[in-house]
Amino acid sequence: MNTATHKYSHHVSVPSHEGIKVKKTITIEKPVAEVYAFWRNLENLPRFMRHVESVNVKDNLHSEWRVRGLGDKPLRWEAEIIEHRENEMISWRTAPGADVNHAGSVWFTPVPGNRATIVQVELSYVPPSGKAGELFARIFGRDAGSEVQADLRRLKALLVTGNIPEVEPARLERITQSARQTVQATRRYARDNPWGVIAIAVVLGLTLGIILGWPRSVEKEANGSCTE
Repeated sequence: MNTATHKYSHHVSVPSHEGIKVKKTITIEKPVAEVYAFWRNLENLPRFMRHVESVNVKDNLHSEWRVRGLGDKPLRWEAEIIEHRENEMISWRTAPGADVNHAGSVWFTPVPGNRATIVQVELSYVPPSGKAGELFARIFGRDAGSEVQADLRRLKALLVTGNIPEVEPARLERITQSARQTVQATRRYARDNPWGVIAIAVVLGLTLGIILGWPRSVEKEANGSCTE
């Protein structure tokens, strides 16, 4: 470990017995050296981390983060890399005074043949209290793990295709699944309640007929009044 990382040697951002743990993994069809180098350049992170507005690298180990909030209330913290092994792992933690205390590691494991890389993120964080906590909850929701997984999917798309799709595959799949469930529910209702479907169709037909016929009736009455 680089001795420069001992700047906060007495500081523990997230004690081992506290905080919320998140562990997510994804396989990216790129060599491990390419994936590691992209992540190691911390200024690349806002490109796929949806809520990260900017990362300002101060030196090889320290950086300032700004997370997009609501209105003019972003979350900020300073982070330090406490260990890194080239093409293998990067570990970090937040410095004292961070809006969100967290620590974590990202591991890069080559798939046999080095044609793909398994990226595993392990994160521990302490949800903040007060207004910062309210903002954090509104940004990340109740499941930060889902946000981490979504970020990893965006990283994969960016490295493999060069861009991030406007509609993410996971979201598209949820929309498709919801539509499929609606169609299935409608079919079940029609099968189990045929007379109910007929009654609805009749009511809709009558309603539509009234709507379409109403202007003609008004016009006819108006014409009749004019000829009297």
